[in-house]
Amino acid sequence: MSALTKTYTDLDQAINEVQSLGNTWPTAQLNGTLDAETLHCTSLVLHEWIANLHQHAEFRATPKVEVELSSQEHRVYCSVVDNSEGFEIDAYFPNEDDDLEAFPERGMGLRIIKTCTDDISYTTTEDGLHCFEFIIPADHDPWLNTLF
Repeated sequence: MSALTKTYTDLDQAINEVQSLGNTWPTAQLNGTLDAETLHCTSLVLHEWIANLHQHAEFRATPKVEVELSSQEHRVYCSVVDNSEGFEIDAYFPNEDDDLEAFPERGMGLRIIKTCTDDISYTTTEDGLHCFEFIIPADHDPWLNTLF
């Protein structure tokens, strides 16, 4: 499994690059397992996550975000490690008591992330950094997870 890694201190640059992932990253190194739809979902999730960091995160120092992208057995694996203060991700997802048909004024980005991925986690590392990880299978259909 080969991995692509990029580190950013300029979050505007990070957003621009992940928005055009297929043009800016050498995705051929990922063993050709990224079809257009999987690449689009990966780009969308990375864009939403980094845009949320840019807009909402409190950083301890100059922002530093490291993105690692790899693929194996028709699955995309991605981790985004940052030096922000972090937050409790589960508090921002709807629960069974919420009206899922009501659109919130804010917070759709995390719902989009959850819809596009098969598995996500957001944990604190031993170094005190925060690590967002997600998996997208190549045959993933985000419409099956749509909340509305």
